[in-house]
Amino acid sequence: MTDDLTDVRRLLAPIDPAPPETFAGAAWTPQARATLRGIVSSPPDSTANPTAGRRPGRWRAFDVAARRRAAGRLSVRRATITGLTAGCVAAALLAGITRGVPADEPAARVPTVAMLSYHRSGGESSMTGSLPSARPILLRLAKAAGRQPEPVRPADAGYSYLRLNEWNLSVAVSGGRTGTAVVPTVTEQWTPLSPADQVRRVERRGAPIVIGYGSERTAAAAAAGAPESDDVFAADAVLSSRSPDRLPLDAAALRRALLQPGPVPADVTEAEELVRAVIDLHSEWNVPPRLSAALWRMLADRPGLGYLGRTTDRAGRAGEAVALDVTRGLPRRLVLVIDLGTGRLHSSEEILTTDAGKLGVSVPAVIGYRLFLRRGWAPDDRTPAG
Repeated sequence: MTDDLTDVRRLLAPIDPAPPETFAGAAWTPQARATLRGIVSSPPDSTANPTAGRRPGRWRAFDVAARRRAAGRLSVRRATITGLTAGCVAAALLAGITRGVPADEPAARVPTVAMLSYHRSGGESSMTGSLPSARPILLRLAKAAGRQPEPVRPADAGYSYLRLNEWNLSVAVSGGRTGTAVVPTVTEQWTPLSPADQVRRVERRGAPIVIGYGSERTAAAAAAGAPESDDVFAADAVLSSRSPDRLPLDAAALRRALLQPGPVPADVTEAEELVRAVIDLHSEWNVPPRLSAALWRMLADRPGLGYLGRTTDRAGRAGEAVALDVTRGLPRRLVLVIDLGTGRLHSSEEILTTDAGKLGVSVPAVIGYRLFLRRGWAPDDRTPAG
């Protein structure tokens, strides 16, 4: 393997398909997992149902890439990793067109979204160094969520509806050249309340982004015309989280429910698994306030979560930022932005903190975000929530 690929290998190490314990969760999106499961479980030319087989564990890796039609849940989010011979392209492709850039080009010229600003009392928070415990703010957020009225589910509701805007760093290295692309995806997902029905997911290219959109309305805008993808999947084959109706509200019981059985890489902490489980839950279901309160109480008991400060997310919404540092692969920080008044999760961010290697970005650098824009219930899988 050439030196030029060293950093990409480090970046993608957590989803190396060779180690069995890692392969169990290599695919990051639900539909990508279904596709990958069909590939590895069916002989050539098989006509077997591609979503059949054992439901995989939650394990995902680094949100580096994802072309949803292919494979991997790194959020936009599928990570397809194609092993080619040495000297060929090693790529993690995301929604968008990857631009080739000379490897010695200054990092500032490689496109990525700008960092958000985080402020605690005393000034702006740094992306390096330790953070104060997030426990006090998480308990405040839990109380805020617990005070919210429970929304009344319509009698004709058949689906949980979500609209998201998300982007993850796309990196390609080939012949000494690196490239990235900044093209978000606007996603609508209908998750059935009945497991007998199918999940529908529609993806459209979003408006290019540099810092933020300023409002939920502009963040939700998508390109006109036919969607990039419009797929349906069996719910029990692609969902990585349980329905909120089936999750306990006791923090200890909720922790056990979110820690899925099955192999997890040894260097994955329980805190990371729980934070990613929280993001997954909000990416698949309309999470009610009482469950939000339980989630924040659960995370308040986890060591390692720090308070990053107040911020305004990319849809123009103020929130409190809670962060977890992850050291496997390239060092990075997972960030949750939560509304202080309602306890609702607004968005998540993933940030390279101290080392980008030869990936062509200057640290700290945002490598992925997800905006939770609209949630509610719908009578069918063609009608958005009001």
